[in-house]
Amino acid sequence: MIRFAIVLLLLANAGYYAFSQGMLRSLGWGPEDPSEPERVQQQVKPEALRILTPQEAKQAQEQPRTAPAETAPAPAPVAAPAPASASDPAAFAVAEPATDTADKTAAEADKLAAKTTDKPADKPAEKPEKPEKKECLVAGSFDAKQVDALRLQLAKLPEGSWRLDSSTSAGRWMVYVGKFSSQEALDTRRDELRALDISTDRARIASLEPGISLGRFSSEEAAERHLASMGKKGVSGAKVVVERPEAVSYTVRWPKMDAATKKRVQSWHVMDGKELRSCS
Repeated sequence: MIRFAIVLLLLANAGYYAFSQGMLRSLGWGPEDPSEPERVQQQVKPEALRILTPQEAKQAQEQPRTAPAETAPAPAPVAAPAPASASDPAAFAVAEPATDTADKTAAEADKLAAKTTDKPADKPAEKPEKPEKKECLVAGSFDAKQVDALRLQLAKLPEGSWRLDSSTSAGRWMVYVGKFSSQEALDTRRDELRALDISTDRARIASLEPGISLGRFSSEEAAERHLASMGKKGVSGAKVVVERPEAVSYTVRWPKMDAATKKRVQSWHVMDGKELRSCS
């Protein structure tokens, strides 16, 4: 069985070799001829071809079109020179007919001219609009009564475009002696206090003048303790008064205010003449 398979394989190889080598063409069996000799037979005027040197080929490509291709005279056939050596590139350069080279050069020039003519002029680039300048502004201070009316106007602005800040100023208390009926009475009492080695100062409040201050304090408790110490030194008729009450003031801040909003805010009567200042 194995011998039969080997013999069959040898016969198949021999048959394929005879087929591929064209030995069976007489029987109508054989591969197609890849040489295609019919293409050589279809050549038109092959004698018009000639080999150009590299200089002639470069000159033909750079030569401008001076006359229509139809009227250009056909070049005289020239015998092809024998190549000097296999390394000479000119020996294997086959030039196209002169008419075809001129036609291609002219066609490329026409395409380039058409592209240049049809290309629309570049439009001037539009300048980007500059973003509107915004600035951080602040106004104040306002008391509690003023800020109530101001809040009604601020509510008309976009949410988050403004901020209301509050600050508390501490009150001040004074140990006070007075009010005297005359300047002479004030001077007499000041001399008595100096005799007790107690320093004095003017009250400096219109409603308390003429009067004497024995000290100013940031809390009422501190003022009361000082009054008790003055009593121990023999001072009579002194008392604790409020020189400046504790107060809450408000300031409005606009982190990014544009020109239109600035003009609008400045026209509000509730601003009470307060100017917009830079946050910095």
